[in-house]
Amino acid sequence: MIENLIIGFGVILNPASLLAALAGLVAGIVVGAIPGLTATMAVAILSPFTFFMRPEVGIPFLLAVFKAAIYAGSIPAITIATPGTAAAAATAIDGNALARAGQARRALEMSLYASVAADLMATIGLILLATWLASVALAFGPPEMVMLYLIALLTIGSVAGRSPAKAALSAGVGLLIASIGLDPMSGQTRFTFGSYELSGGIAFIPLLIGLFALAEVFTEAAARPPEPAAVNAIRPGEAALKLAEFLRVTPTIGRSTLIGFGVGVLPGIGAEIACWLSYGLAKRLSKEPELYGRGSLEGVAAAESGNNGACPGDLIPMMVFGIPGDTVTAVLLGAFMAQGLTPGPLLFQKHAALVYGFFAVLIVANVMLLALGLGAIRIARLITRIPRSALSPLVVAVALVGAYAVNSALLDVWIAIAGGVAGYVMRRLGIPIPPMVIAMLVAPGLENALRQSLLLSTDGLAIFVTRPVSGVMVAIVAAALAAMTWAAFRRRAA
Repeated sequence: MIENLIIGFGVILNPASLLAALAGLVAGIVVGAIPGLTATMAVAILSPFTFFMRPEVGIPFLLAVFKAAIYAGSIPAITIATPGTAAAAATAIDGNALARAGQARRALEMSLYASVAADLMATIGLILLATWLASVALAFGPPEMVMLYLIALLTIGSVAGRSPAKAALSAGVGLLIASIGLDPMSGQTRFTFGSYELSGGIAFIPLLIGLFALAEVFTEAAARPPEPAAVNAIRPGEAALKLAEFLRVTPTIGRSTLIGFGVGVLPGIGAEIACWLSYGLAKRLSKEPELYGRGSLEGVAAAESGNNGACPGDLIPMMVFGIPGDTVTAVLLGAFMAQGLTPGPLLFQKHAALVYGFFAVLIVANVMLLALGLGAIRIARLITRIPRSALSPLVVAVALVGAYAVNSALLDVWIAIAGGVAGYVMRRLGIPIPPMVIAMLVAPGLENALRQSLLLSTDGLAIFVTRPVSGVMVAIVAAALAAMTWAAFRRRAA
């Protein structure tokens, strides 16, 4: 493993890869620090431009965008009580309280140091766990993969919203969209309505650009513009965070990183939930719980280490099993495949040097983020005050250019626009988007594994319960369905 990591550093330590990572960090910080612009939006818009780069340049750029955007969401959360990303929602509670009390610098620095420390520890966990899981995954046959895909869909559906019916509807639409095009076994067209352009299926990246970037712009345009918020930026002479204050919360950072990493490994949960779980546990175990909500540095550290610890964990199901853990890794999965890198256990065998190069760039990017974050803290006032009226036209233009750049086809632009309209309607109706996106990605693998399982079986569906590992997974799926049904029944009764 150490030898592979050294080889990975050799792959990634070149000017092009390092400059790409640096540019990705800058882009991620700007996007994350502007409320309403999400990490998913940034990665979706920028990923088409990486298709023309070498994998050791394009993928580090997107990984850096992802990493920096999750951290930078804490900047507006602290300065204007408006999280830049959903993963920084818990940070706003104590971070903004500290900023209003004239301690914005201490809060922002605690957020940065906790984020970098958590990300670094979680990256080490990713390196140690991913290779072992990949070796385990190689022993999985088609029946086990079918059940793994079903577990992923159920997990995502259970946390995607309050209505299981709407989550199921969203996933069903995703499965239907994924079936458009050529049948993978017979070669016949499905649901193309005689259109030659649709024989290749619906382009995934342009659709994602519409669902997340254009839909966000449409939603913002339909909403009443918010009143400008006062920025609690660093004041001249404000005290910096002391080393003793950081060391005092290191147990909380370690515990929250572990929670975030574990949550990230589970498909469909991600940093948004990890920050709240970490924050809630830190408050219960704190020696000063009365400070939470009134300005606790420990609360800031818990929330930020939780959400940043989830980021490397999110990469594990995507890279090892080819199942994205959340919407950001869903876009990353598409970027990997566009580069000819098919996520799954064989990725670690066929492209070991590149994979460890990606692990290495996560470590290097942490060092860069520490320096860039300190600079971003100083100009937080400027970043958070960029008007949305100036950003929205730029987002639309870049999104449409990115959609066209995928295949140089005008159809992809229309797909992006249709995705934007669909995403806007789904948000207005309260239908969650993640189940649809994940279902679109899982569908091809699920269909192939199901067909292979039935071809291998002499007793039909009995193959799923006669094989030990698959049988355990069937029990897990049954228990999850029972729990979801019981929870829905209780909500309806209440």
